[in-house]
This record gives sequence, structure tokens and C-alpha cells, in this order.
Amino acid sequence: MNKELLKWNFIFQYGYVITNIFNALILLPLYLHKIDSATLGLWLATGNILAWMTLADPGVGDVLQQKIALLRGQKNNEEINKTIGSGIITSMFILLFSVLAGILFYFLIGKIINKDVSQYEGLQVALLISIVATGMSLVSFSLSGINQGLQNSAQVAISSLSANFVFLFANVILLYLGYGVISIAFANLCRSFYINIYNIISLKKQLKRDLLVISYNIAHLKQFVKIFSFTSFSRIIGGFSASLDMLVLARFIAPSMITIFEINKRPISMSQSLVGRHSVALMPLISHENGKGNHQGIKKLIYTQFKYYSFAAIFIGFGFLFNYGNLIILWTGEGKYAGSLVVNLLIATFFFTLIGYFMSNMAYALGDIKMNSFIVICKGVVMGVLYYFAGKFYGLIGLLSVMVGISFTFDFIFFSHRLNKLGYLDWDFVKAMLKKWFVIIAFAGVFGSVLYYGFSLVIPVNMRIISILLNGFCFTALFVILILKIDREFKEAIQDRVSTFFSKQQVKKALSNKS
Repeated sequence: MNKELLKWNFIFQYGYVITNIFNALILLPLYLHKIDSATLGLWLATGNILAWMTLADPGVGDVLQQKIALLRGQKNNEEINKTIGSGIITSMFILLFSVLAGILFYFLIGKIINKDVSQYEGLQVALLISIVATGMSLVSFSLSGINQGLQNSAQVAISSLSANFVFLFANVILLYLGYGVISIAFANLCRSFYINIYNIISLKKQLKRDLLVISYNIAHLKQFVKIFSFTSFSRIIGGFSASLDMLVLARFIAPSMITIFEINKRPISMSQSLVGRHSVALMPLISHENGKGNHQGIKKLIYTQFKYYSFAAIFIGFGFLFNYGNLIILWTGEGKYAGSLVVNLLIATFFFTLIGYFMSNMAYALGDIKMNSFIVICKGVVMGVLYYFAGKFYGLIGLLSVMVGISFTFDFIFFSHRLNKLGYLDWDFVKAMLKKWFVIIAFAGVFGSVLYYGFSLVIPVNMRIISILLNGFCFTALFVILILKIDREFKEAIQDRVSTFFSKQQVKKALSNKS
């Protein structure tokens, strides 16, 4: 296993989400102050509609990453050349179709959400700019997928992280200049152009180093496009259903309430992206090792990484459970917290979705693309139907309840079962993990509750920062101790790291004394 490559994959995936979180922490309060609440609420809702443009992309970037990494493991350079060429041609068609789809949705948005968008300042212009920005972003997915497949992870990481800062600076400047919601759209456009230019330059250098030449072959293109017969349909169904929560709410509740829901949903969504990126970072390496036929190495990697991944999901879930009200109030002010029931349902969805996301990504990286897509299609159809009726008759709570049930059934159960069928998830391992989860959740729930109610008795209500810091520090320390007691492998890994660190320090000290 290439540890240097894995390191850059983690830097890319975690860095991308962390910079997004950093941007959101800075920008969302600015949005609330610089953009009218109703306009911002409709921008969030209509943004989901324009996100349907991305349905024109059947997942070309992911497929390119998986196929090229597999071929690189097999050292099949001729097929790599053709795959890159087919990927570039496909991405150009996707750009054309996505822009056309965006223009179509632009004229239908008012009817879809039953609102006159022309009555909201800057919204129409922002939507038009977003059409171009979204189309260019789809092209960047393909270019990044090619670079990732070629194991050029360092440049993909640098381009993505720096692009997020381009977005931040452009956004802040335009907001203070008074451009309102247009600022968000134009900043997205700047980011998409920047990341495409960077990826093209990086790809050219990598091709030269590897003695590869882009080959455009019509016969290969036809075979390449056939892969997307399933993935395109799953992307369409999954994309529509994933954005239905905001659209259903836009029809049945006031725009200002959409903003409150988004505020409460966003920190959990950002944390979900952060943790979930761990599994995405493993995908290029797993595809590459699969090309080499390293079955046992892949299985060991999946088991080890999933264990730490699930521990992180449980830890963050409990952190939110006991601190979310204070966090939201500190972030956006009084009156924006949606309540414990809403947050608890969001946390349950967060956990089940994360587990399923890991299993899904591992199966995808191993080449199980069709079955992966089939599960997504079934999930999307069921979700789309239930969202509408739950939102109409039971409002936000009904919609969130459906969200929990869907994530448990399709993400947690079906994707795990699929990885088992592929031979990379034994039931003995599953049983062992379930036992550990039960112990961890039971103990974490008990001492988390004691800390929460204990600190609430001694810390005044208005000292929210102190409450979060003390609660968080004590809970983190107790949680780490709990994991060290339960998981011997984790304890040994920590001991090895500490031992290695002190050994290096002693060597440095000895060398400095000699000099």
C-alpha cells in the first residue's frame, strides 16, 4: 500500500471539507446580515433545483477514477490513454447538456416552488450565473477523477483547497460591495474556472511523467458510455430525491422556516461530509490494489479504516447531541435553534448514512458499479414518494422521520449486505463491531448525560462558549479512554505512534549533541 498516496488522498478529502466548513462558518452569518432572509431562503431552495443540472453527469469522474486506478494497477497504459480520451469527450457533452438543463430549469423554477422569483432582488441573475458555474464544476469532476486515477493526488488536493479560498475571497468582497445573492453565484463561477485550469495543467505534467498520450477512440468511447446506462439513471433518481427535502418544505412551510432548517441541518451535513470523505480517500488506492489482485491487503485496510471511521461517527454524534443548542445560538444568534427532536432525527440520519456511505464507496471502488447504482435508484424512488406525503401531512418532523428510516434501510443495511456479498465484509467482523458499538454508545450516553446536566447546574446559561469547551474537553477525554479500553488494536497503534515519536526525538537529540 502506498502510504504517501493515501496521505495526500486524506489531505485532499479532509482539507476540502474543512475549508468548506471554514467558509460556511464565515459566510453563513454574512449571508444572514447581507442578504434578505426571504431571498436567502428561496436561493437555498432554488439552488437545489439548479443542482439537478448535475444529473447530466452520470458520475464520469468517479468512473474515471476507478477505471484508471484499476488499469494503472494492471500497468495497462494503452487502455489508460483511451479511457482518458473517452472521459474528456464525455465531459464536454455533459457540459453542453447540463447548461441546457439549467436553462430549462431556470424558466420552470417559479412554477416548481410556486413563487415569483423576479420579486426577490438579484435572484434571477444569480441563477443564470450558477448555470455556467455548475456546468464548469461538472467538467472539473472529470479532470479531478482522471488525476486521482493516475495517483496524482497531491495536485488534486492543492487545486481543491486553493479553489475554496478563491471562492471565499470573491464571496466576501462582493458581499461587502452590496451584490447580495449574486455574490455567492459569481464566487462559485470563479472557483470552477480556477480548478479547471489548475487540473488541466497538472494533468499535462502527469501525462508527460508517465509517458502517456491521450487517445480518442470511437469504439472505446461507445464501450465507455455503456457503463453509464445504470449510473446515469441512479444519479438522476438520487439527485432528485436528495434535493426533495428543501423543495417539499418550500411548498408547505414559510421561506423563513427553510432558512432555520438549513441552519440547523448545515453543521451536521458538514460534519457528515468531513467524516464521509475518509472513505472517499480510500477509493483510488483500493481500485489500484484491486488491479494488482491484493485481496487480503484490501480487506485489512477496509476493516481497520471502517473501525476508526465508525468510532468518529459515534463521537461526533454524541458531541452534537449534548452541545447543539448552544452551538447554533452562538453561531447565528437566538431564535434559530429548531429544537431537540429535529436535531435528534438529524443525528440518527447522520450515523446511518455515514455507515452506508462507507460501504457504498468500498463496493464502488471494487468495481461493483451497477449494483451500487441499482440500490441508489430504489432508494431514490422510495424516498421521493415518501418525502412528499410525509412533508405534506406531517411537516418537517414527518420528513425527517422518513429520512431516518430510508438511511437505515438502504444505506445501513443494503450497502453493508452488498459488500458482504463481494467477499470484503465478514459477518464475524460485523458482530464484533456491533458489540463494540453497543458498549461505546451505552457508556458514552451515560457519561455524556452526566457531564451535560452537571455543567448546566454550575455554568450560567449565558456562558455558552465555556459550557461547550468544558463539556467537549471532558467528553473527548472520557471517550478516548473508553476506546483505548475497548479496542486493543487502537491502543497498540497509539502506543506505537508515541514510541516512534519519542525515538525520533532521542535520535535528534543525540545528533545535536554530537554536532
